[in-house]
Amino acid sequence: MLKKPGLLFSVCALALVILATVFRLQLPGANTESAKIAATNVANHLFVCPMANSTWDSVAQGFSVLKPYISMFVVFAVIVLLFSWGWALYQNLLKDKFVKDAYKNPWDITKIIFWLAVALMICVQTPNHFRTKVPVRSNGETSEWVLCEQSAPDARAVRVRNAK
Repeated sequence: MLKKPGLLFSVCALALVILATVFRLQLPGANTESAKIAATNVANHLFVCPMANSTWDSVAQGFSVLKPYISMFVVFAVIVLLFSWGWALYQNLLKDKFVKDAYKNPWDITKIIFWLAVALMICVQTPNHFRTKVPVRSNGETSEWVLCEQSAPDARAVRVRNAK
């Protein structure tokens, strides 16, 4: 890919700066509190449905611990890949002729990163990922439900005060 170690270090350093910015990495002790939403701004009832528990859900929850690291790795690989494509283009522009072999490695890396990203995304996303989870208190016990529409088959009305 790159034959100059200084240039390779610069590419990696720039990729790390972009990662720190995109993922909002902070120094320990920084204020990370989120704003609290008043309960008076929420309607009186929520409609919840039971969560779909399956083997796939368990596998995805196991991967969820690694989710930030997986996404940082994929973003880092894409940034290095973009520099690889740029370097191949630059080499062809310097020679002022099209050399097909300059694009062989970037294209192979592109295919690998694409399919790796697809496989990781499938492993990390749970069936309930795109549904909002709500812990609901009922008879002194707390269980986790997902928000759903009133017309859903398993929908149940819950007072807001019973949802945490």
